[in-house]
Amino acid sequence: PNLVVNEVLETYESDASAPSNAYDPNKPDEAQCKEISTHMRGAKLRQVGGAKVVGINFSARTTLEVREWPQGMPDFAHYADEVYEGKSRDKRAREGKGLKLKRYRFPRPFALSSLPTRDISMQSVEDDDGEFRMYQGVWRMQPLPGCVPPPEQAMRLTYAVEISPRPYLPVALVEGRIAQDLCTNLRAIRDHVST
Repeated sequence: PNLVVNEVLETYESDASAPSNAYDPNKPDEAQCKEISTHMRGAKLRQVGGAKVVGINFSARTTLEVREWPQGMPDFAHYADEVYEGKSRDKRAREGKGLKLKRYRFPRPFALSSLPTRDISMQSVEDDDGEFRMYQGVWRMQPLPGCVPPPEQAMRLTYAVEISPRPYLPVALVEGRIAQDLCTNLRAIRDHVST
């Protein structure tokens, strides 16, 4: 609901010659993720979001590369769930304010590992001049068999995002508003697919 502009700048078709999601220990994880993603269907989008923050109209713009992962993203494309480089998720969160985000190393949305997933990744383009130095996230869809009576179907939709704002942004105000808007967006998606 708070998306003011969503313009498709370019589309990408899937490529049958895509490398497999098999892990190659001789290549950096980020390089493997980038290589695979360039073969996935997707689009380059220019987006502008708008919201009122403490009575002031605020907008943020970014240009995103969005990719579809029909079989879900490979594990090496995410930070590990609980421990990464010897640190727990809680410890990383406390120390994380000064950490630089890495391109093609995405946050991991919640999912049950025993069920299949489909992912949509998004990442600001390298030369983006918007309000974020880096914006990256993953929408994860997961069917939930047996959660509703047949012939109905249920789906879990989760989202994980990491944002590195430009120095001039009031992070505390914007962070709270982004979290609030995410809940609004998830409800809007639920309402849309339920009709």
